[in-house]
Order: sequence, then structure tokens, then C-alpha cells
Amino acid sequence: MKMNKKAVLSISIFFISGLLAVMLSNYKGDAWEEIIRKFYYQVATHGSPPVEYTVSVDSAGIPVVSYTAHNAVRAGEKYNPTTIALYAIEYAGHVKEKNDSLSRKEFFNCIQWLEENITRRDGYALYEFNWQQPFYPAVKAPWRSGLTSGKAIEAFTAAYEISGDVHYLNLARLLLRGFFQPIQNGGFTYIDTNGWWYEEYADKGLNTPRVLNGHVYAFLGVRRFWLVTKEDSAAFIVQKGTEAVVNTLANYDVGDGWSYYDGLHKRADKKYHKIGVELMQKLWVITGKPVFLSYYKKWNTPLQRPYLVRIIKERNRSGMALFLLVELTCLLALFVTARVLRIV
Repeated sequence: MKMNKKAVLSISIFFISGLLAVMLSNYKGDAWEEIIRKFYYQVATHGSPPVEYTVSVDSAGIPVVSYTAHNAVRAGEKYNPTTIALYAIEYAGHVKEKNDSLSRKEFFNCIQWLEENITRRDGYALYEFNWQQPFYPAVKAPWRSGLTSGKAIEAFTAAYEISGDVHYLNLARLLLRGFFQPIQNGGFTYIDTNGWWYEEYADKGLNTPRVLNGHVYAFLGVRRFWLVTKEDSAAFIVQKGTEAVVNTLANYDVGDGWSYYDGLHKRADKKYHKIGVELMQKLWVITGKPVFLSYYKKWNTPLQRPYLVRIIKERNRSGMALFLLVELTCLLALFVTARVLRIV
């Protein structure tokens, strides 16, 4: 039996609406999904989506981290040197690009805080956290972090570039020497034949998670210092850190195209998986080592799948709800347009 013209047009509208939904969700799905997620929490819980911490800035432009209670740990509000170094690096970018006076003031406020709160030891320095962090309860206070030292080195290097004052390079050198201190002696470095691992959450108990991105960011901060000074000790730290990544990457591969966040095999969420992909690409560009290109391609593959394929594979309910909403909107828009034009 032949279908009449209106039936054919109706079926065509259903098909076109589905195609438009696929195209639109593939283009903006992740961003729209986050908006819907925030809206849901505002309506359903009168709050924001659950987060592990929030960051505000004080009157001097120095960030303050407010930690949500997690793993029965209530860290509260803290001045975290890692976050302060990250903000300093961001402020430095504004100073270099726009010569922004406010950013310059906030930058040097952060640098002053980093200098005043450094922990000096016999010939080297690092940052010591005398409060319990909530993410890995097995790592007890006081703890230290290679990530913190690496980012602080990068911030002090930027301070030297902006001011020309070698005092900041000397502070960076003190922190660099901290990379040579074994974790069991109160440092943050695992020294072994597979390379040197710069632990993000380090204590003498050695119950540490070996967070991949924390380790990489640690020696990339040192690399920034090396690019300015060309000092052999910095090159050595970068080399040993790179070796550790090369020799342990397989331990961070889930096997299905996704990555683990840490050595304890905590599966990375979407945010940190993307960071891992970006770091593999960066290390490939820096070193030219095929292993980094291999993992970049492998871990990037799931991110390149069409949005609809990803949400089905991930069993992402909010994503599926978004897709149905987009398809329904397209369908209604096409039917209204067809009615106005008197096509159906």
C-alpha cells in the first residue's frame, strides 16, 4: 500500500529531527549536559552539584580553598600552596600578555606568600602540609608534594622573568634540590631503576597513590625552569621523571581506551581523562617518544566518538535525557515549521 504525501513528509520530519539531534548533541552535548546538571541540582536540591572543593580569592588576590567533607575528613578552608602557585602562573600570563597592573600586584602577592611559607631544610626546600587532606586518608599529615614544588618552581621562574631579580631563581633552585630527597627521608621522590616518581601526596608511610597527572605536572614545572636556565640538575629531574612515566604507563591503562587516575587504579573521570590525553600529547611533542603518541591515540579515541555513542556506552542517563530533549525540540520545531508552511 502506497503512503500518501503527508505520511512520507511526517516520516521525513522524524528522520531529519533525529539527524539534527545527533549533529547538535555532538557539537554542544557536553556543554549542554553540564548546564542541565547544574540546573537539576539548583531545582532539586537548591544547591550546586557536589564538588570536592571550591576556590575563592582574598582581598590580595590569593586563592583560598574550601574543602568539602570527604572520606570523614573536614579540612575546611586552607591556603594551599599548589593552588596559590597555579594562580600565580595564571596571573603571570596576564602580566606578560597585557601588562595588567592588577594582575601584577596579585601575582607578586602570591609569590610573596609562596616565599614566606616555604619549608627550608638543610640545603633544600619544599612545602609541608600540616593538615589532613581529604582525598587519600592513608596519607597522613604532615605530607609533601612534588606537584606543589614543581608548580612553585614554575611560578618563581615567572617572577624572575617579570622582575629580572635572581632572588626568585635562587628560591626555585632550593625547591629543585628537594626533588633529590627520597620520600622515606621526608621528601616526595621515589628513586628506583624505573625512573624517579614525584609523588603528589607523599608521606614517610609510603601509602601513596602515585597520581599520574601530579607527577607529570611536577617535572613539567621543573622543565620551565630548565628552559630559562639550562641547568643540568633541572634537565636530570625532567629526564628521570620522564623515564618513570615511560616505564609505568601500562599501569594507568584501563584497557578499554580509558585511563586510571592513580596507581591504585581509580578510574579517571572525564575531566582527568582529558587531562591525561593532553599530557600524553604534550610529552609526545616534547620528547618525540612513540609511547606517548601511542597512549595519546588510544586514550583520545573514546573522546572522539559521536556524543550519542559515548553516552550509550557510558550509560550516561543525563546525556540520554539531554539527547531526547534535543530530538524532541528539533521534532517540534520542524512540525511547527511544516504547519506554518502548510506542508503537513
